[in-house]
Amino acid sequence: MLATRIATAAVVVPIAVLGMLFLPTGAIALVFSALMLLGAWEWGGLVRLETTGRGVFVAVVAAVMGLVLLLRNAPLPVSAELFVIGLACLWWLAAIAWIVRYPQGWSDVLGRLGPGAAVGVVALVAPVAAVTYLHQSDDGVLLLLTLFVLVWTADTGAYFAGKAFGRHKLAPRVSPGKTIEGAVGGLVAAMIMGAAAAWLLGYGGGRTIAFMVLAGWVAAVSIVGDLTISMFKRHAQRKDSGMLFPGHGGVLDRLDSVLAAAPWFVAGLHWLPAQV
Repeated sequence: MLATRIATAAVVVPIAVLGMLFLPTGAIALVFSALMLLGAWEWGGLVRLETTGRGVFVAVVAAVMGLVLLLRNAPLPVSAELFVIGLACLWWLAAIAWIVRYPQGWSDVLGRLGPGAAVGVVALVAPVAAVTYLHQSDDGVLLLLTLFVLVWTADTGAYFAGKAFGRHKLAPRVSPGKTIEGAVGGLVAAMIMGAAAAWLLGYGGGRTIAFMVLAGWVAAVSIVGDLTISMFKRHAQRKDSGMLFPGHGGVLDRLDSVLAAAPWFVAGLHWLPAQV
């Protein structure tokens, strides 16, 4: 299984990096939208929709996604992109409480079709808005690459730190394999990578420190994304959300961290101190 995971990553990661480097923003939006629509199909399964219902859910996500992209440059008080990104940030904060108390109250709220599907729409549309927003901004290509590298670094750091030092369970009722030590290792690795990215971006000392803090928060919230999808899978009694990526599972298995990290990365960039 490990060999399969490594082989899949060796193919997917270079393709993803090349796409971010050379594709225009519109193409990036289309590719990521397609991935999120595949994720919508999987989410429909996690909230226990049948085939027709899953198709309707995908159509709803596609419609909201298209509306947000269509209105992204409209003269609104708050852009459609930033509105859905802000909504997603609030959801991922709320998800922390669900992780802490799981499975208490799950079946009565998020385990029900309506709330579970509504959360899915926000969680799946916001990353498309975030990726599009990042790519078309100043230093957009580098910032988008930084987002994904931070998530990958946090995941890798957590894996190796957990293997080497893991003793205390992080969220045993949700994901028994994750440890506090692994999470800390992921945060430290992401902050180091954040410092390197800040140097490449030409940030000064104060902005670099703030960017490192943002990198640590992105790593933390990426774990929240991972654990949230684990809660939905556990409730649906599924090991994986799908089978698109050999050894990795489905889109939600592979991009669960990005779902939470992408909107919070965009929000955090708005709070960085001015460059000096």
